[in-house]
Order: sequence, then C-alpha cells, then structure tokens
Amino acid sequence: MRLPQLRIPDSLHTGVPRSIVARGLIGSVLVAISGPGAGAVPAYKDAVASFLHLEWIHESAPLRVISALIALCGIILLASAWWEMRKVLEGATQKAVLLVAGVWSLPLMVTTPLFSRDVYAYLGQGNVVAHDIDPYTYGPNALGDKWRDNVDGVWRDTPSPYGPVWLWLAGRVVWAVGGDHVVPAIYLIRLLAIAGLVLIAIGLPILARDHGVPPQRALWLGLANPFILIHTVGGAHNDSLMIGLLVCGLAVAGRHPTSRRLAGAAVLITLAMLIKLPAVAALGFLPMALPTWGRRIKAALLIGVVAAATAVLLTAATGLGWGWINTVHSDSKRLSIFSPLTGTGVLVGNLLDAVGLVETPDAATRIVIAGGLALAGIIAVILLLRSPRIGLLKALGLTLVVVVALGPVVQPWYLLWGLVLLAAVGGERVTLALGALSVALCLSVLPDGKSLVRPPLYGAPLLAAAALAAIEVRRSARMVLESPDKRRDDVPV
Repeated sequence: MRLPQLRIPDSLHTGVPRSIVARGLIGSVLVAISGPGAGAVPAYKDAVASFLHLEWIHESAPLRVISALIALCGIILLASAWWEMRKVLEGATQKAVLLVAGVWSLPLMVTTPLFSRDVYAYLGQGNVVAHDIDPYTYGPNALGDKWRDNVDGVWRDTPSPYGPVWLWLAGRVVWAVGGDHVVPAIYLIRLLAIAGLVLIAIGLPILARDHGVPPQRALWLGLANPFILIHTVGGAHNDSLMIGLLVCGLAVAGRHPTSRRLAGAAVLITLAMLIKLPAVAALGFLPMALPTWGRRIKAALLIGVVAAATAVLLTAATGLGWGWINTVHSDSKRLSIFSPLTGTGVLVGNLLDAVGLVETPDAATRIVIAGGLALAGIIAVILLLRSPRIGLLKALGLTLVVVVALGPVVQPWYLLWGLVLLAAVGGERVTLALGALSVALCLSVLPDGKSLVRPPLYGAPLLAAAALAAIEVRRSARMVLESPDKRRDDVPV
C-alpha cells in the first residue's frame, strides 16, 4: 500500500531557509534564557524567576557572568541569521519576513526586561499618574514604594519628559495591575511596544511600495532587525509605539497627499508626538510633499489646525496638562556615554581646563553641546527645504538621524527613529550600511542595560559601530567589483 505524499501548504513556504529561521530562533531563545541572570530584573525581586525558582541565578555573581555570555552567544546567532537572510530576500515574500520576525520575537516576549531599565521608569511615572500626582512636577520618588525602588537613580526625582498620552497609558497599566504587581505591568508595557511593531508592519510596506523599494527588504531592515527586536520587544521602549504611529501617519499621507490624507496623517503623527516628542518633526515635513509653495502653505495651515486640535483634545482627555513641554530635556541631567557630541565637549573642556583657559570643563562642554544642537538645526532646515528633490521620507529619516547623532543625550535605540523610515527608501548601499550598523549596535549594551564603555570615552560605542559599518560597506563593494558576475549573491537586495 502506498502512503500518501505529505504536502506542505503553500502558505507555509516562506522563501527563507529553515536553517536561518532556526538559528535566529535559537539565538533569541538564548537571549531570553539569559534574562533572569543577566537582564534588567526588578530591584526588589524577580517574581517570574521566583515562580520558576530561578532567583538564585541573579544572586550569584558567577552565574550572572555566565548568563551574560549566553546572551552574547544568542545575539551573535540571531544577528548572523538575520544578516545571512539578506541574501535570500529576492525570493522571499513580505509575509515571510513578517513570519520570521514574529518567530524570533516570541522568546523575547516572555523574558525579563533586557538591555535597558527604562520600563521601570515608565512604570514609576505611571504610578505617579495613577495616584493623581503631576508627573511633570514630581518623579517616582514622590511615592516611596516598590515602583520607585526599581527606577534608575537618575529618574527617581526627575519629572517625566514623555507626552501625556504615554503617561496616561502607563498610569492605566499600573491601575490595571492593582498598583501592586510589577511583573504583570512589565508585560503590559511590553504589549504596547509590540503594538508599535504591529503598526510598523502595517505602514512600512506601504511606504516601501510608494518609493519603489521591495517591501520584504524594508521589513528585513525595519522590523525583523535584531537591533529593533531586542530594544522594542526585549527593552519594551515607548519609541516603538511612537515610530509605529509615525510610520502609519506617513503611510496615510502617501506620496501625493490630498487634504483628507493630510488631516489623517496629522492626527496620527500628533498622537505619536504625544507619546514622545521627536515625532513632531514629521509635521514640518508633511507640507513639502506638495509641488508648489502655495499648496504647501495651505497644507501647512491645515496640518497645523488639525495637529493643534488633536493635541488639545487628547491632552485634555488625559488630564495631565502641558507640563511636558518644560520637562522634555530632563533626561540630559547626566552625560550620555553614547553621545559623540558630549565626548567632544568633555575632551575640549578638559584640554582648555588643563591649559587654564576655562575655570571648569563643564562650561566648554555646554558650549560644544549648544553648537552641536545649532548645527543639527541648520542641517534639519536644509534637509527640509531640499526634501522635494531628495524625497520627503529620506529627508525626514536623515533629519532624525542627525538630531540623534548631534544630540547631548544618545541611546542606541534612538537611532531607530530614522532607521525605520530610511528602510522604506534606502538603496542597496544604504540598506547595507544601516544593517551593518545595526549588527554592531546589538553588541553595544549589556543585557542589564549598562555599557561596557565607561567615561571619559563618551561617544566611543556609536563611533565604533559606525566605523564597523563603513568597513563592511567597503568590503562588500570591493567583493562586487572583483566578482561582477556574483553581484546578486554578494549584495543585499
């Protein structure tokens, strides 16, 4: 008797080799397993580890080191699988890339917070909101409880720099868990970050098709990217929700927006701004999608009215007011180890102090930082005015990258603001450069959120990652020149 032949439904054919998917999944599982030992576990106790009887891992210094090494191996496996995946994108589908991103995300959804402790700051500020205390006047220290104990010391007395919509959501999360359960609250915050990824998955392919970029390539760089997954799913950053709303807003506008499309885009982008301020830059770029200055001015008026009305209504609905406008720079209280501009300021200040030209190095550092911000503003204006020629989305993405690179406060995940947008418009070289930069930045932060690089080497991690990305781009370009007949195999598509 002949047995029937087993057939795999077409819907399960991904176009991505199973070996790549499996290697990335193993890497993601290793990163997740390392969480109870090396991750950013709650300060008072890790309830998940306690339930699984794993608290002893984090309490042992040798096991914390072993856990960190396991995380490193996991990141290398995940990043290498993703990097190899670029070679098969031409035969893959949009659905395939989404499926792979989902599979690789699953282990990161259930582990402890990774690569940052910001989720505890979100919850500490949400706890303040849940107790009807102004988060733009008081930090988590206003309430002496477990929510305060998990927050990084810099943030405990610092008013929140986030928009009222985000703080309202964080307050609802704390309220939903009865104000007493940190671990369930972490997972709810993580769900908000995952919602941001879902919005990216919806909007990014639309933007890519509008700009003639294969959607699977855009999703490879802007969604399945391990740099994105470990900081959005693993780190549960609110940047994910901001970017998702921003991407969907730009997708609604399209390349040839009508008044209705502009109004809808303004609502979504304003909502993103009320999560985190950098999204506001898109409101300035939107009118430049129109062909003449007369139409741009009319579009700017429409966008301004809709954005103002949306901001007023949503802010009134949250009941939190406009205090965040005065606290948006409150995260600059300490020097950022990832900021090249801060590194330059510290170096210049120390040199001038050594020769007796300044009384304190801090004064010179502040001048350099102010100069960098002014330069970032000038570049942003130039990109805005030239956006009709170079493309609105590309100009906006570059502007966000420049603002981060020349800012006094830089975190690795801030680069996601521009990276996701550029994924929808970047050519092969840009995609390769951003991909290589992503791989390098995956290794820039320890699982508990700390950096291996310490002062005075401010900016060194970001500069090193950029250098490695430049080397990889040159290496790949040289391979193509030496073997032109292998161009399709050697260059990502």
